Amino acid sequence: MHLTRPAVSLAAATAAAALLLAGCGGGEDGDSQSDKIEGADSSKDKSPSPKKSSDGAKDAPGDFRTSDIKLPDDVKLVFDWEQPSNPEKAAALDGAADFMRAQMHAMAKQDPKDPVLANKTVPLQSAQEYVTSLVGSTSKKGYSVTGKERYYKEHVGDVIDGKLVEVTYCADQAEIFSKDANSGKVIRTPTSDKRYLYFELVMQKSSKTEEPWKARTASVTEAAVKQCAE
Repeated sequence: MHLTRPAVSLAAATAAAALLLAGCGGGEDGDSQSDKIEGADSSKDKSPSPKKSSDGAKDAPGDFRTSDIKLPDDVKLVFDWEQPSNPEKAAALDGAADFMRAQMHAMAKQDPKDPVLANKTVPLQSAQEYVTSLVGSTSKKGYSVTGKERYYKEHVGDVIDGKLVEVTYCADQAEIFSKDANSGKVIRTPTSDKRYLYFELVMQKSSKTEEPWKARTASVTEAAVKQCAE
């Protein structure tokens, strides 16, 4: 059984992202208002990024290849991404990577209120709602998680108002599965086109410089063959 992501209203999430990406100010609570959505769409060109380093992960701020989130030995996340040269975009992509790690951490712990997860999402926004629903659903079934999930085809949009950026990417679930937390039995299903997921996030920079970029809005398209098949 592949991991099942709960349905989040694409229209609602997209509308929220459009308003945010219009760069209309407001604080971390998201109280901004605007009757325009011009500029909501992020740049179509991927941000410039250097080739991946041959010597592995670098211990640098805003580097998605490093993280202090520790996952179980049987859970591996592969980020087949390029590191942006722009530091703000790099930090936003780093936050998106940790958003995925935090999901898996909470699923492994079977804890929708996992503090690691709470630290990677903006309170009371759709990204938090999405991932809390996901972890709550799997934990009620007595499921944990095991295997490997790969992320690729990343795109980082322009930074708006110095604090918001759209990040999109694909996930391949061919090798990630639910696991019965008590027996340890892996719940497998045949691989199909449903393994592809397409994520659309709006990442938000914290007003506190020491805090990471956090996921504000999230929408996930399942069976995303058009966006993600290679």
